[in-house]
Amino acid sequence: MTIEIVSYIHGLSNKIRFNLTRDLINDSKADVLLFCGHTLGFVNDIEDLKTSIENKHVEAILELEDINSDKIENCLYRISSGNLSSLNTNQIFAQSIDIEGNYELSSRLLHEFEHCRSFDLNGYRFLIIQCEELNILKNLQNDKNKVLFRLNDDKKLLKEFNQIIEDTKVILNPIHTPMGNQGKMLKRREYLSNKKRYYFSASNTFEAKS
Repeated sequence: MTIEIVSYIHGLSNKIRFNLTRDLINDSKADVLLFCGHTLGFVNDIEDLKTSIENKHVEAILELEDINSDKIENCLYRISSGNLSSLNTNQIFAQSIDIEGNYELSSRLLHEFEHCRSFDLNGYRFLIIQCEELNILKNLQNDKNKVLFRLNDDKKLLKEFNQIIEDTKVILNPIHTPMGNQGKMLKRREYLSNKKRYYFSASNTFEAKS
């Protein structure tokens, strides 16, 4: 299986992003195409893309930045067999402070993982984690940045999280902009890719300087 990842320069216009996305999908020879976060800007871009897909082979994961004026943001879409459809999910939280000790939000995220963010393809189980939802994990700085499930004290949530991860073969992580503290992020990526799992991320780069 071939997985291709796409990063854009932060700050590209919506028109350029749409044209690039359309062309990359149609030209790709990969089995799976993972786009960075904020792949497309507005809901009209989704409608236009639906009628522009010619490639029936590639599976693609992309993100819509804004779905309406109420700022429902970071919505996930999948292209399969040339058809574009919503996964009916969006980013649940961004910062670690949002999820720290928040058992209800953690339960909601795990529900999204299991029911909206997982799919099977060619015998592999895929899971999508959006951007800083990686903060469902935490690092123990005093133990060489060892990685744990953030709500490790809740046995039910821990069991559910472990089962989701154990059932997964490929983790896709679309990212909006490069994350800080790459030392900790490296440990989290290593954690997610152990036991013969595969972890892939794609981020917009920092805005190019003139």
